[in-house]
Amino acid sequence: MAARTAKEAEAEARRARELAEVLARSGGAHGKVQLRVEKKTVDVPERAVPLIAEVLEKLGAGESVEVRTVHDTLSTTEAAEILNVSRPYVVKLLDQGVIPSEATEGNHRRVKRTDVLEFKRRKDAERRRLADDLAAEGRRLNREYKLGR
Repeated sequence: MAARTAKEAEAEARRARELAEVLARSGGAHGKVQLRVEKKTVDVPERAVPLIAEVLEKLGAGESVEVRTVHDTLSTTEAAEILNVSRPYVVKLLDQGVIPSEATEGNHRRVKRTDVLEFKRRKDAERRRLADDLAAEGRRLNREYKLGR
């Protein structure tokens, strides 16, 4: 694919933003979205409209987008990626029963995506609470710490 000029990139971003706005206004309960390629017209599934709109918004803002299939269960490596920790640490959490898991063939384990996300939510909340406590202690000691929020 040939490199785009800045002018071409801006025009593409503008078209993506315009299409995202149209999809956001007309999709779902407000109307039917159709896609026409050459002489063939197809209905876009209602569930896909907000996803397409979000992808176009991101592209229009100059961001990169990755589309992946989401599975209900994860490998220990996938869980580690979501939690931004090492795979051995995830295995330790599974061994301790902190995150439930299921044994599969061989010596492999699978974890439910919902269990991993719930663990992440709890840990994030705990980190935020501890950071707030530290900031409060700093204020008590007449020091000011600014936390990114």
